[in-house]
Amino acid sequence: MSLPSLIHPGPAAAARWAIARCQATPIEVTLPLADTLAASVAHALKDFDGGWLVIEDAPLANLDFLIPGEDPTGAHAAWYAGPHQMGAGQIRHLGLHFGRKDGAPWLHGHGSFTAPDWHGPSFGHVLPNESRLAHPIRARGWGLKGAHLEVTPDTETHFPLFQPVKTVSNPAENAALVTLRPNQDLCEALTMSAESAGLTEARVYGLGSLIHPRLTGQPPTDSYATEILLTSGKLANGTAEIDAEIVTLNGSTHKGRLTPGANPICITAELLLTAP
Repeated sequence: MSLPSLIHPGPAAAARWAIARCQATPIEVTLPLADTLAASVAHALKDFDGGWLVIEDAPLANLDFLIPGEDPTGAHAAWYAGPHQMGAGQIRHLGLHFGRKDGAPWLHGHGSFTAPDWHGPSFGHVLPNESRLAHPIRARGWGLKGAHLEVTPDTETHFPLFQPVKTVSNPAENAALVTLRPNQDLCEALTMSAESAGLTEARVYGLGSLIHPRLTGQPPTDSYATEILLTSGKLANGTAEIDAEIVTLNGSTHKGRLTPGANPICITAELLLTAP
């Protein structure tokens, strides 16, 4: 089957994924009240190089987020629409990577949100410096040592993107940070990248973007750019099974299992693989 693809402004990199092994520790932490969501997460994970967190059913004093959109300048294959300013609302389910940008803590999070009398989109890319918790909350996930994600310029897509960076070798490495490049099926690229690091069994967490996603048993999604959050993922016997929530260009949302071989990456996929 021929996959849909996008033409990006820069040359395609020869390496179609990047990977860094690390040590992952399961954690449950309190996110304190701070000026921004980014600051709250940075304080909670101050003892780690990086991390993956899941927040559920948590109130926000302020929430700003984006959904996929067209780039009016034509400088990128896809862009963002928004910001959508929900104000005080509720996180239903948010997954986020904690890493670094320009030497400071940074987040990349996708999730679903709700608020009384809100009639806009209900899923998107949270803006970490514009959003703020209403009070301290609990979050669970993984604290990482030995590697983290760091924002770097990407010559292919012309986006600043998270990429895995090794900080120190660790004999207790039980996980890997993986980023995948555009125009390749997410499940197949995940499987190949994991095998290159000697991983055939893993739990998979993360987020990214897809072109015209296909969910098993559902009609094709008519959106050349989408944002996704993995809601369940595993790698077993060299085969990836990924469930995801998706938001499209028009703000519609979809949930289901990604059909293997039919879900090309739009801009990036940022994944954490941990031992099963």
